Amino acid sequence: MSHKHFLIGITVLLMFSLAGITAACTSPQSNQPLSTTESPALPTQAATSEPLPIQNTPTVDQTEQPSQPISLTNPGFEEQDTLGKPVGWQSSGTVEAVMIEERGHSGAFRLTHKSTQPYRVETWQKVSGLTEGWYTLGGWFRSSGGQNEVYLALECSGVEKRTVIPSTSPGYRWLHLVVSNESKDGECTIRLVSDGPADTWVSVDDLELTPGRTALSILGADISSLKKSEDFGGVYRYPDGSAADALQILKDYGLNYARLRVWVNSPDGYHEKDELLEMARRLKEKDIKLLVDFHYSDHWADPGKQIKPAAWKDLPFEQLKQAVYDHTYDVCSSLVAQGTPPDMVQLGNEINAGMLWPDGDYNHFDNLSELLKAGYQAIQDCSPSTIVMLHIAEGGDNDMARWWFDNITRRNVPFDVIGISYYPFWHGTLPQLQGNLNDISERYDKDVIVVETAYAFTEQNKDGLANIASPELMTPGYPYTPEGQRAMLRDIMSTVRGVLNGRGLGVFWWDATWTAVTGNGWDATDPASGNAWENQALFDYGDRALPALEEFLNP
Repeated sequence: MSHKHFLIGITVLLMFSLAGITAACTSPQSNQPLSTTESPALPTQAATSEPLPIQNTPTVDQTEQPSQPISLTNPGFEEQDTLGKPVGWQSSGTVEAVMIEERGHSGAFRLTHKSTQPYRVETWQKVSGLTEGWYTLGGWFRSSGGQNEVYLALECSGVEKRTVIPSTSPGYRWLHLVVSNESKDGECTIRLVSDGPADTWVSVDDLELTPGRTALSILGADISSLKKSEDFGGVYRYPDGSAADALQILKDYGLNYARLRVWVNSPDGYHEKDELLEMARRLKEKDIKLLVDFHYSDHWADPGKQIKPAAWKDLPFEQLKQAVYDHTYDVCSSLVAQGTPPDMVQLGNEINAGMLWPDGDYNHFDNLSELLKAGYQAIQDCSPSTIVMLHIAEGGDNDMARWWFDNITRRNVPFDVIGISYYPFWHGTLPQLQGNLNDISERYDKDVIVVETAYAFTEQNKDGLANIASPELMTPGYPYTPEGQRAMLRDIMSTVRGVLNGRGLGVFWWDATWTAVTGNGWDATDPASGNAWENQALFDYGDRALPALEEFLNP
């Protein structure tokens, strides 16, 4: 990510086009008892009018599940009674808003909540005879958005767990969501709850209840700006205003992974090996895992620019490969030597268009593959247990992801996990993101991580540089407020959690600690440069932790 990322999408599309590339709440009245929603303790302080289905939805096996499903009554809503209501399900509230519609996810029909008047309605089914333990409820959803409240819930033993159903508009794509809960008495109740103004709607299909728990294992943030921020006077606080170590604040909110970029020869000395070593020691003290982001550049690297380090500029290709190996091995072995081996590394940053241009650009996939193999070998020689990621941007673009990883895998480049950037104002809808993650996790048999994401908590600017997240980029339904930022992180986490077969590992918020501190601007060659990202940090303009961090308490 950089200040020029605003032009990335256009830049990459133009490059691909020129190259001729194509890609083969109050509960309604009910005879069910009200349940309690368990919340973790905070740190201190007629058919629905809609477009026709799109034709390029990724083809994935949407039925494979890790465990044998529990038997439910009419989970696909194919059976209805003489009044057109789903067999096996009960409803309360505005029951006329409950209907069966055609064009289901896998079958002919789907359950829909919709009304021409404001409505609140709940549809539920009680499941008995369960053994004690955890269960995961999954289903496929489409939603107009705009409701006051709409969610899928699994209530077990008097405790309700929910997953909010985000808008899937525009488009016709379905979104797979899951929610887990623990049954201690052999019973659970499945609920779909909608509260909305007139003409809003939600559809659900293909519900499954399976034994086991689904949760994100990686709750991460890029904190590359933190050391420089602290050096220039940056302060971080709990919501009550008490100052503390930013790492401790993040840890208290559930952060378990931190991402740090490393440049080869930084213009100002930050983001180099010595800083990485210092930060790695701090992370180990907090029991936070480390992801090292190799940029293979002296400054920012992203899809719009992948500039060679000055010291490597004139190297013949074989020596360039050796430089990649040596730099990667040196950083990794230095971490190992001090007892902080990297838990994960990524070879290059958002390398859709390659890296170390022009030798390793997208016109030279053979060269790019050799460079990546050199980096991979360095990690194997240094720390064989370290996970190796390959990272591209444009999280909602499945055609691009297939094109890139097809080229990489046919050249036998080894790697362990796929990293994707997803910024909602650039990279498509949540269903497009999940459709891509479902497809590439199956196609390449790799787990997936959204390794960069962010969203604004305010429209206001705190320094003299215009913010990248301008009002024009605001996603409908997610205002630039602390609550809107939190809702975006919640829904991105839900989208990754719902990736099929549990292959979505987690998320990293991009530069969570990059607040507006004089001297810590985007341009390492210019101490007076501003920060275009401060309205997307996870600390507000009073340096207080924002509510979005609370989502990490619900993995």
